[in-house]
Amino acid sequence: MQTIEFGQQYNFPFVIALGFFDCMHSGHRQLLIRARQLAQQQNCLVAMFTFSNNHFAVMGKEIKLIYTIDERKRIFESLGVDLSVSAVFDREFMSMTSQKFLDKLFKYDVKGVVCGFDYTCGSDMADSRAVSKFCTDRNTLCSVVQEVSVDGRKVSSTLVRELLTAGQVEKANQLLSQPFFICGKVVHGRGVGHEIGFPTANVVTDSDKLLPEGVYGATVTIGGKQYKAIVNIGGKPTFGIASATIEAHIIDFEGNLYNENIVISLTQYLRGIRRFDSVEQLRQQLNQDILKVKQYDQIRTER
Repeated sequence: MQTIEFGQQYNFPFVIALGFFDCMHSGHRQLLIRARQLAQQQNCLVAMFTFSNNHFAVMGKEIKLIYTIDERKRIFESLGVDLSVSAVFDREFMSMTSQKFLDKLFKYDVKGVVCGFDYTCGSDMADSRAVSKFCTDRNTLCSVVQEVSVDGRKVSSTLVRELLTAGQVEKANQLLSQPFFICGKVVHGRGVGHEIGFPTANVVTDSDKLLPEGVYGATVTIGGKQYKAIVNIGGKPTFGIASATIEAHIIDFEGNLYNENIVISLTQYLRGIRRFDSVEQLRQQLNQDILKVKQYDQIRTER
């Protein structure tokens, strides 16, 4: 997949899906499907627009990103997107009118535009009808995708974020293109996990990344190979540590992971984080967690 910054010169024609795409939920995937259909008709590339920074922070909102820009690009590529167009959302971008934004977009060889029914752009908050008219005036295809809902609620990044924050990772995963994942680098920790018989990979990730607190069953991808794991996201009250970290005990893995980049995909919520009265109680609980993780695929198949 190719990547460019918004405004950077690019000479190949494309159909572009407009939005932020904090994740790729089932509603977003409908936009991609439509963009791919138009691109096939026009014999051109499929592009996705996104922001490279946390636009919520620029607007003064304390909202974390479901996926970082690098994680989003990873998803785009896995879904067959040809081109990622990313813009920095800053005060200058925020003050840009829809006319200026679309004029800048159409400096590219845009063969088609796809957006959601509730899409808006520019400081004047131009809606999907305005975008459609802009395209029609320029003899360019425009397709507006209608609402996708589940259990009576619109599928949105807000809904996905709510489910993840509430620990309902399995419900969130049903809406996503793949299980919610965290990309990060393994760093040196305190070594306590190793001392109690459960060595962990201590992982750091982007500070803007949404990290749902709890203990989870997960799949960890290391060098293209997958392992089951239990992952603690949050503090470690048993050891008097309140600061939030990511620690993964990777089942049946032996080796040195320091400075390695790994991908943690959360598959099931196991429990909340709590303080244990002794290290032995913690060991017993971890053994129960491991058993649940090992049995997860079988239980899910039987549902």
